[in-house]
Amino acid sequence: MTKQTLRAEVSARVKNLSPTYCREADAAICRWVTQSAQYQEARTVFCYVGTEREIDTMALLRDALRDGKTLAVPLCLPEKGLMEARRIEGLGDLVSGRYGILAPKLDCPVVAPESFDLAIVPCCTGNARGQRLGYGGGYYDRYLLRTSCPTMLLCRHQLEREDIPAEEHDIVMDYFVTERGIVECACGAGK
Repeated sequence: MTKQTLRAEVSARVKNLSPTYCREADAAICRWVTQSAQYQEARTVFCYVGTEREIDTMALLRDALRDGKTLAVPLCLPEKGLMEARRIEGLGDLVSGRYGILAPKLDCPVVAPESFDLAIVPCCTGNARGQRLGYGGGYYDRYLLRTSCPTMLLCRHQLEREDIPAEEHDIVMDYFVTERGIVECACGAGK
C-alpha cells in the first residue's frame, strides 16, 4: 500500500468516527501525556494545535501554560515543507495560519528546536513501533531532525495501523499515545 492510498483510507475512517468517541479519546490522550514523566519533567514543550481530523490538543496546551512550561507551537513557513516553533504565552496568541491551522502570531518569539524537552507530534496514523504517517508535507520529518528530545506521537486507537509504509527519511517516534495509554517504542526511545 502506498502512503497516499493509506492517507485516503484513514481519512475516510476519520469521517466515520463518532464525535463522542473523538472527544473522549482526545481527552484521555491528553491526560496520558500530562501524567507522563516525560511531560512532568519537561520545561520546554513543543506541541501542535490539532485540526478537525487530529487530536484536539487545546486541553494539553492549556495545561502546559498553567503548569508554567515554555510552550512552543509550530508555524508553517512560506517555504514548502518548512516550519519553526514560536513561544505562546496564552491561547490568545494563536491565529488562523497556513492551511487554516491555528498558529502563533508572527510577533511571538522563535524557540530553537534544540531547546525542547518534549515534542508532541500529530499524525494521520501511527503505531506502537513508532512509525508515523503524516499528511505528506514532510514538515515534521524535516523539523524533528533538529531536536534531540523525546517525541510523543498522538493517535486515536481506532486509527492505529500496523501497515505503515516507511521510507529512509521517516523519523521514528519514541512514544506512542492512544486513549489506552502510552507505549515506549522499541525503535525510537532513548535518543
